[in-house]
Amino acid sequence: MERLARQVRELIVASDHYRQTMAAGLRIGVTESAVLGHLLHNGPQTPSTIAARIGLTAASTTALLDRLAASQLVRRTPNPHDRRSVLVELTDLGRAAIGEMYTMFAIDIDAALDRADPRLRQETELREAITDLLERMAAALRERSGDRRGIEDALAATADRGGSETDTVDAPDPAPRPEPPAKT
Repeated sequence: MERLARQVRELIVASDHYRQTMAAGLRIGVTESAVLGHLLHNGPQTPSTIAARIGLTAASTTALLDRLAASQLVRRTPNPHDRRSVLVELTDLGRAAIGEMYTMFAIDIDAALDRADPRLRQETELREAITDLLERMAAALRERSGDRRGIEDALAATADRGGSETDTVDAPDPAPRPEPPAKT
């Protein structure tokens, strides 16, 4: 079980680096990239929905959306259901950019599958079982991340005890972060 936890952690770390590199390729931040992905998968959204999704204040979200609009990746349109608000939607450029990022992601996942155990290609049930496991892991991580108070209490209790060898997991060092893109 510990090896599985370590490998999932490695997948998360690699995913973080992947997202940073992809976002840098568009000359935007990871949070901006996440907004583009959210809009791709969920359609036009209000700024307040976007703020709640990414965990930013209204002011920070407005600044983020201003940057994306200035880059011509999103646009604000009147909300047909509420005259007091707007919807944020992808522009054609934004849809093409985030679409290309997801295409590269799918290609990379498919390439990993090609290098994995051949049974994963041949046995649909095995592939479905692994997919189900990944879905359940994501749900468990989302559930835990939704319990901020519980996390704070548990970590405070660990700090109060002064930590000990039994409180830590021997985790590998994180990989170095990619260099930010050069400003032009």
